[in-house]
Amino acid sequence: MFSFFLRKKKPRKGKIMPGGKESINLLIEVGSFDKGGLEKFVLDMVLLLDRERFSVVIASVGPIGFLGQKAIDAGIRVFELSGPGRKRLYRKILTEERINLTNSHFSHFGYSLFKENGIPNVTFIHNVYAFLNGRQLRTFLQSDKYVDKYIAVSKAARDYAVGRLGVDRSKVVSIPNGLDLEEHKLREAHASDVSRTEFGLAKEDYVLLNVASYNLHKGHYLMADAMKKILEVRDDIKILCIGNVVFPPHVEGLKAYLKEEKLDRHIIMPGFYPNVESFYKMADAFLQPSFIEGWSIAMNEAMFYGKPMILTRTGGAPEVIEGNDIGILIDNEYGDILNLDSALLDSMAYKQRSFKTSTALAQAMLEFGNNKEHWKEAGMKGRRKFVERYDLRQIVKRYEDIFIKVAFSRN
Repeated sequence: MFSFFLRKKKPRKGKIMPGGKESINLLIEVGSFDKGGLEKFVLDMVLLLDRERFSVVIASVGPIGFLGQKAIDAGIRVFELSGPGRKRLYRKILTEERINLTNSHFSHFGYSLFKENGIPNVTFIHNVYAFLNGRQLRTFLQSDKYVDKYIAVSKAARDYAVGRLGVDRSKVVSIPNGLDLEEHKLREAHASDVSRTEFGLAKEDYVLLNVASYNLHKGHYLMADAMKKILEVRDDIKILCIGNVVFPPHVEGLKAYLKEEKLDRHIIMPGFYPNVESFYKMADAFLQPSFIEGWSIAMNEAMFYGKPMILTRTGGAPEVIEGNDIGILIDNEYGDILNLDSALLDSMAYKQRSFKTSTALAQAMLEFGNNKEHWKEAGMKGRRKFVERYDLRQIVKRYEDIFIKVAFSRN
């Protein structure tokens, strides 16, 4: 019955079309396709790929939900791999779709099948993978042999993969994340007004917006330590944290700590809101003192919406803030990125309450509050820099060049 699956067929090679354009049948693997920043990135990338060059299908190892349906509505074929026969189904997809290139995003289920069929794989490194430990770390290291090329979303993500995880430097290229400029122009044009009073904020407050999941790796206790120092000087600088709950006990503990330290009126955590453009419109600046990032989409959003930024020296932050032109960089608590591992990361995020870098963070926030007009102008420079460098349409062209090079290097 399954003799179809037992025949090994060579995947169709890429072909050259009239005019010299290459044609590739591309399969993209994701762990799930419901909601999330990674899934949104995949959807945006797929919709911007050159349809004349790339015939795309998506294989989701987990459930297909909101964003998966958006892809289907846009005419993209999406397969959900579930049940005991999913490897057989995957083999069938690879053969029937005549796949000659695969691209994976923090998902590795099909790697051995790609190798079995002689199909090259390009994998994205979406973060500084210091949080990997145990089985996840072993899986990443064991999977390296199946990857032909990595695209790291920042130089920091690349350097960590090479310097700490042992990935061959020649296999990694760094290409920054971006945003769909046209999509965000529409969102900006239709952004509703958010009332400051709804969140206990006064008109004269200087509001720093933090858009991030309530994951303590984002530096919430560091923000609290810095706020204690700010309150010794002034009380009109506020932090508004918009994000979703990742692990409820951590968030409950954080909120209890903020209340106990009388910081809950200065660091406000109302939860998740989908209309983040309205919050960027309301806020004065953007704050992201994360211990770890890959390339923050929220950072790109802040640039687009013209907000000056205070960022820790992680992920793409050192690539976008140059000489304090559009914001202020704060040194990491741990120094060089290669010093970081999962144990240190978790200790800083979950156990530490006092930070040596909190003074510099407080000083940066006070600098913003004391020199509003200067930093408002700097935020507009950030918007111009975003338009010049981080429009996803231009970045996707760089992905296409990598995809074509890898696909045709096997031919």
